[in-house]
Amino acid sequence: MKRNRDDLVREEMNKEHQLPASIRLALDQSYAQIQKQSKKKAKKSWLKPVSAAAAALALSSAILLTNDTALARLQAFFDLSDPGIELAAENGDVQNLAQAQQSENITMTLNHFFVDAYRLGLQITIESQHISKDNLNDLSFEYRLFDSAGKEIDALVSDTKAIAGPGIYTGLQFQLTNVQNNSATVELLAESRMTTAPSLEGAQLVVETVHFNNDEGGITSVNGEWTFSLPSPTIVKQQYIANNTVSGITLNEAVVSNGSMHITFTIDEINIGETISLNTALIDERGQVFHAQGNSFKEFEQQTEVSLVFPYSVWNEQQKLSLKVNDYVALTLSKKH
Repeated sequence: MKRNRDDLVREEMNKEHQLPASIRLALDQSYAQIQKQSKKKAKKSWLKPVSAAAAALALSSAILLTNDTALARLQAFFDLSDPGIELAAENGDVQNLAQAQQSENITMTLNHFFVDAYRLGLQITIESQHISKDNLNDLSFEYRLFDSAGKEIDALVSDTKAIAGPGIYTGLQFQLTNVQNNSATVELLAESRMTTAPSLEGAQLVVETVHFNNDEGGITSVNGEWTFSLPSPTIVKQQYIANNTVSGITLNEAVVSNGSMHITFTIDEINIGETISLNTALIDERGQVFHAQGNSFKEFEQQTEVSLVFPYSVWNEQQKLSLKVNDYVALTLSKKH
């Protein structure tokens, strides 16, 4: 059952008086989303994600600098216009943490955190003398994610660093917002396309390097250790099945979680690569269309297995969905009981 939106606002307001002034600006995003004009920045040469598939996607991910603002509807965080996370936030699935850590004269505050079976979202405010409102071109960080036993399960680090974990998340999206003198907020959204993400109960996120890029092309990198303890919210999942048969396409799995829907299908084509996500859509009963940010794939013989994550929430009240791929007849999906 959906929670009343006014109740959620009151909860956030009651928490706000406990927060340090340094993160009040970030919490304001819980009350009103800000729409901004954005422009994509250059690729990052220092990134080394945890797998070959992640490498191509992460290196093509862009930091978005936002400028002009206009008042928009309530959203816990992310200016990425993501309907799955928006609905998840309305139902209390976005955690307000307000965890602050300091290292090397830099303060990081993990403001908001989201995780479900297939996606991870972070909002971090960084306070540093290296941040200038008029001269900050790019801001990024390297991190490692550890489970409750201290085992590395995911990492986004530079080429010069070793990776011990198997790697979980790909399809990284970064966004830079609220740039002020000595302060800026970075939002990260990542997807687990090939498998269900493991439980993060007792997990830790460790940020170990921050990169500040100025408008003149200079880069200042600071190594430190900012460690955050992650909560373990309730993960909800609902499986869907295909109601019809479509020649050339086989549905392997369709599972919706708190703010994400993971779909894997096999198509009787090869050499479709990353472009298949551009021609694949999830459509609900009202005709609303959802697109994935990208896809992972495996080719074998004359077929390709495609995995995508759509911004669709288990809290959506629509019962039936359609999966439209290229010019094929749509697969109709319904909940498995």
